[in-house]
Order: sequence, then C-alpha cells, then structure tokens
Amino acid sequence: MSGIFNPENKFWDFIGKLADVTFMSMLWLITSLPIVTAGAATTAFYDFTMHQVNDREGTVWRSYFRSFRKNFRRGTAIWLIELAAVLFFGFDFWAAWKYFVATGGVWSVVVLGMTACALILVLLTGFYAYPLLATFDFPVKKLVTNSFIMAVGNLPTTLVILLIFGIAAVASYYLSGIFFIFFGLAVFFSSYFFFAVFWRYTEKDEDEEESEEDLASARAKKLFSKKK
Repeated sequence: MSGIFNPENKFWDFIGKLADVTFMSMLWLITSLPIVTAGAATTAFYDFTMHQVNDREGTVWRSYFRSFRKNFRRGTAIWLIELAAVLFFGFDFWAAWKYFVATGGVWSVVVLGMTACALILVLLTGFYAYPLLATFDFPVKKLVTNSFIMAVGNLPTTLVILLIFGIAAVASYYLSGIFFIFFGLAVFFSSYFFFAVFWRYTEKDEDEEESEEDLASARAKKLFSKKK
C-alpha cells in the first residue's frame, strides 16, 4: 500500500500528466480564440503531449509557447488549408444531401458518397498534420502529403483516433462548458497512437546491435531529433 503514495509511482505520474494536459487545454483555448492561431496552438499542444508519451516533456508554460512561436507560420498555414478544404467539401456534401433528398436517384447516392468520402479524408488528414508538424521539421506541402499517406496507410489506427475524438465530441455536447478539457484529453490519448505510427517510420540502422531497452530509447530520441 505504501507504494501507492510514492510520488514516483506510475499512477501518480499519469495523474500528473493529466493535470498538465488540463492546464495545457486552457492555454490552447486562450491562444485559439483569435481563430487564425488555432493551428499553431494545436501544434504546440501536440508538441507537449508527444513528448509526454516517452516522458520527455518540459514545463508546460515554456514548452507550449516555445513551440507556438516556432511553428506559428506552418501551423497557421496548415490550419487555413484545412479550414478551406473542410468548408469546400462540407458545402459540397450539404449540396449533395439536398440533391439526394430532392431526387433520391442512384446518381445522387453516388455523388453523396463521393463528397462524404472526400470530407472524411480531409478530416483524417488534418488529424495527422499537427502531431506530424510537432515532431518532424517538414515544409507545409510535405506535411500535408505525408499526413494523407499516414492517415490512409494506417487506417485501423486512424479509425481509433477518430473514435477518440468522436467520444470527446459527444462528451463536449453534453458538457459544452468544459469542451476544451475533452479536446485536451483526446489530444493526449491520441498522441500514443500517433507516436506508434511515427515510430514505424523511423528505421534503425542495420549494423546497430542494441538491447530492446536501448533500442527503444534510441528510436525515441531519433524520432524527436527530426524536430529542430
């Protein structure tokens, strides 16, 4: 029983991470209020939680604003691209739905299905863009391209991430006053899945011979060394 009250106990370490995520959620909300800064804020959030996964996070305040400033331009660019794409395909989906309701024909079903798939792909690509920017120092075009490839190429994991954010959305609907906390928890838990996907894209040199523990440490270090 005494181990439970040990501050180095993994349970309390996890609770500490959740406390940091709660504070980070508040920072994310405040810095996202200008709307145009939402991309940089989300990237900074993921920068912190992706490091939480392997216990490499720094202090909340300093880590957040360092990443916010560093990724502001690319984070904003990705956000504006995503927002424009969602609005475009969202309007197309709405128009296709109206067409389907009015006609009910086979062609209207095809159009509705195609626009729905396009909208879903845009959303799934957006899921990967911010943690990818937080981890790798890629230009915007490569970030968008790789986000799409990873989202489609790791579909089972992508669907789990979609489920996590879906649960957060439902919780936010019933408790809208603290929606930002549910979003923060979704970012936190999804980071473990993003980390696993990114892990698979980092290759170990063939001539290296390390223990499993050393290999895990080396690959985690290599993963985050991509970020300058």
